[in-house]
Amino acid sequence: MFGVEHVSEEWADYGFRELYLTWDGRPVPWKAIVRDGRLVHIASRQYKLLPNEVALKAADRVAKELNAEKVGEFLDPCGRLYALYDMKIEAEPIRGVRTRLGIYVYNSVNGELAFGASVLSILVKGADTFYSFLPYKFVTTYLSPDAAIAIVREPHRPGLTTDIEEIAKKLLRLVDRGREALGIYRLWAEIELDRELAQAIYDRLPKAYLPNYIKAMKDGVTLMELLTVWDAYVDICSRIWRGKNSGKEATIDRKIELYRMLHAALPREKEKR
Repeated sequence: MFGVEHVSEEWADYGFRELYLTWDGRPVPWKAIVRDGRLVHIASRQYKLLPNEVALKAADRVAKELNAEKVGEFLDPCGRLYALYDMKIEAEPIRGVRTRLGIYVYNSVNGELAFGASVLSILVKGADTFYSFLPYKFVTTYLSPDAAIAIVREPHRPGLTTDIEEIAKKLLRLVDRGREALGIYRLWAEIELDRELAQAIYDRLPKAYLPNYIKAMKDGVTLMELLTVWDAYVDICSRIWRGKNSGKEATIDRKIELYRMLHAALPREKEKR
């Protein structure tokens, strides 16, 4: 039967204990992660735990240092963390839409997410403010190599940074280099939305999140006004964040997945098509 070889209380201050398991008295390559008596995760012995609260403390420290504002926090102490920050770094408006640089930090204690941080954009159109999560893979393929290494993604393996000061340093580097990622928006503002791009967007995303002109264009309808990729991006981001036409409010995980689908449909080359 299962037994416990030894117990790590490295994160006991956060209520965690890691129980290294045995079977019939022999070590097995698994451990049980328990918080306040509740089983959180059965993981490999190589799994490196990082409590969500530790990641959050590092991000909050950076926000305080840079006079940034936390605009969202989604925390399950025994599950996932997402924290959203407006860094108050504003770019020039693009076709009437203001943009600001933000970052989002994510983590989990149950094996569902790596620890990481990427670029969040804050979009302001008229009186509406909404957000877009720029996915890790999208950002790293668009940025220059020097800037791309500032994007944080660390699996829960040996070598994962768990020191608050070191995590904060990584997040500061992301803020410093992350503004380059918003350059993709100026590229999209110069690319006319055509039937091919409308088809790509239509094929990737649930129809409830698409403006009517996407379907019309993919069906070959010629619009009276010129629209750019940027125009479509802003409209769709607003719908994703607001949950417009989705029937009910989407979870934060679902929204991030929808942003991932959207970015996968759009061009990322630095030269115009």
